[in-house]
Amino acid sequence: MVIVADKPDARGRTVREEDLQAAVRAVEKSTVVCLSSHVNPDGDALGSLLGLTLALSAQGKAVYAALPRPEQFPPQYHFLPGREMLRDPEEIPEGADLFIALDCSNAERLEGLRPKAEGARFLVNVDHHEDNNLFGHLDLVDPGASSTSELVYRLLRAGGWESTPEVATCLYTGLVTDTGRFQHRNTSPEALAVASELAAAGADLALISREVYESQSLSYTRLVGRALERAEVLEDLGLVFSYITQRDLRETGASLQETEDLIDHLRTVRGTRVAAILKELEDGKVRVSLRSRDGAEVGPVARALGGGGHANAAGYTSDLDIEGSLARLLEVLRRGRHG
Repeated sequence: MVIVADKPDARGRTVREEDLQAAVRAVEKSTVVCLSSHVNPDGDALGSLLGLTLALSAQGKAVYAALPRPEQFPPQYHFLPGREMLRDPEEIPEGADLFIALDCSNAERLEGLRPKAEGARFLVNVDHHEDNNLFGHLDLVDPGASSTSELVYRLLRAGGWESTPEVATCLYTGLVTDTGRFQHRNTSPEALAVASELAAAGADLALISREVYESQSLSYTRLVGRALERAEVLEDLGLVFSYITQRDLRETGASLQETEDLIDHLRTVRGTRVAAILKELEDGKVRVSLRSRDGAEVGPVARALGGGGHANAAGYTSDLDIEGSLARLLEVLRRGRHG
């Protein structure tokens, strides 16, 4: 199953050395720099945000970094250096010299911080999603990059800014999580070279592996069991799917923020090409995460349903309940399969 869609605005773009130097000049001319990433942050969003926050702070800049919803910080990333530097969104100043948006395919993903981003004197958009709509004054957007953290590292090299062990730990976390531990198709030679340089700079690889992949709560382990027990396969679509409800979260004691990698337990099911996990939110909406392999693409599926992402990893939020969200997803998948 391969779903064909119109080419996104950012497809085929690359980040040139002159683009990186333009971003370096923007930083050097700025006194106050604000940074943020998207809602429901993942390892790349957090790694790129905290890594760049630490690096710019070392340049003597007044750095204000925040997440749109601080309460969404996933517990498996609490170990990341620089987390204590994050501020409440209300503390981000208006009219900053420079605002850097990281890992956001569009400005809407900044939610309440969007007006402050758009009100800055200069807005830099650093991202690797192919559906990025190029919302910055300067767009460092390269869908060929493995991760936004890789692009941040390229920016650091262009500026001659030091990658301390703390910065390297943050950026390596973003790189390793977005490449699926160097197993996904976005694991390019450049990504491996950057990983090597970050390791040489002092990234704590053992700590990252332990905290991200080998440290989960008993509550979350029980939640995984529920999701796997109710998993189903639709052979005609090559789809495996499952769901979790607010009741599951209450009864197991797990938090929604812990579930970033839950879908990876599904995508390994033999004979399937697409995996979907549906998560009921507190407001009754449903967050749908999609993964694919073996030539299938889920980015166009997510975009058809109001979301976005990569060809092999994407997602969206549905206003329907779980049953309705699943029915709508199957409708789009079948439409794509047949034509």
